Amino acid sequence: MTLVQDIMTKGCYCMRQEQTLAEILHEFDKRAISGGPVVDADGIVIGHLSRTGVSRHFAKAGQIDQNLTVREVMETFAFQVYADDSVKSLLETMLASRIHRMIVTDEDGRPIGIVTSMDLMGLLYDRLSASDG
Repeated sequence: MTLVQDIMTKGCYCMRQEQTLAEILHEFDKRAISGGPVVDADGIVIGHLSRTGVSRHFAKAGQIDQNLTVREVMETFAFQVYADDSVKSLLETMLASRIHRMIVTDEDGRPIGIVTSMDLMGLLYDRLSASDG
């Protein structure tokens, strides 16, 4: 059985509530990512923010204001998984919820990694390559 820890990207960029969208969007570009967890002062996941979420917010507001803070735009819910969960259960959640990333946390809710749809495509590619050989 393949576990989340076998495919996750260890560590991930975490945002703080007081950061501005200008800062976050710059980090997204610099790191070539599209989202990630928002953590509190203790490093515990309290939500998430993605490019899609930012776009939705601006579409509703009718204007773009990059001086808004993460707190004003973030989703206060984040899909979380543990490193020793099965990839099958992770996939079930991602497919049912139509999401592209899940935050891997420790037992205290602190992020230790992330699994994205790209990680899952890599797993699929590896499996297909192995069966072709």
